Amino acid sequence: MRLIQSTILLLLTPTILGFLTQGTARPRYEHRMAEVVSEQVRLSDHVASALKKPSKTLAVVLDVISIDESRSMQLRKLKANALVTSDIEVAKLCLNEQATAKGNFPGPCPVLYTGSDFQEARAAGVDSVVVSPGDCEPGADVIYRVKSLEELRRVSNHDAFWVDVDNDLSTVQPVIEAIPKSVVVLASLKSMQENNNEINLARELKSLGVSAIVFQKAVVGDGEDLEYASFAVDSSTKKKSSTFNMTGLTGSTNGHFGGVASTQPKTWLRVIREM
Repeated sequence: MRLIQSTILLLLTPTILGFLTQGTARPRYEHRMAEVVSEQVRLSDHVASALKKPSKTLAVVLDVISIDESRSMQLRKLKANALVTSDIEVAKLCLNEQATAKGNFPGPCPVLYTGSDFQEARAAGVDSVVVSPGDCEPGADVIYRVKSLEELRRVSNHDAFWVDVDNDLSTVQPVIEAIPKSVVVLASLKSMQENNNEINLARELKSLGVSAIVFQKAVVGDGEDLEYASFAVDSSTKKKSSTFNMTGLTGSTNGHFGGVASTQPKTWLRVIREM
């Protein structure tokens, strides 16, 4: 009798195991897969902490067109939170110079890259690449440039986004408001606007949930680079008028600036020359 029972049990064992695997275990597996698929892809801590301040102060990112090592150091001392460029050689120069500040205060500014050679930029060691959805897979070094709600939905499991802004916020407001408040959001603005309007726009964008402002073409290699960088940082991070009001502008290489304060909007020579 015992022999018959043992034989029956052996015959039933594959069926029982199949039930456990396909019946009970499979839902658990599918639930775990759902968790993995929906799991958020996080930006590296080094970049995320620079672009989204715990104090909720706006982070300032300076777009660099032309630069040398001395100016890279000065921008760091002016407390720019990050540098961004579309030029791979500029990116490499900034990376090398910023690395010299490791272990110091302020430490290295993260270097972001917006050009088309993002694989080469990754190989060079940039901290983040700014790409459109579909250009590359999500990763800890990726910031997605989104222009519509549809693009945002395609990369909704990521936690770092870049939005280009013109003077009409209504065109980008729906996209910004659809992004969770907990993630990194950069808004890119034209620098040196009339009546320093980029500062007013920056504050409006902050109220919508933007964590960092990118000042386009802020550093071009002329005599106003450091003056404008100081203005952008100071005006964006302090509760004060958006008009030009910077003290201590000496132009010295140690990064400390000052001068006579003014409550008038600043008209930049760079803009006048381009007229």
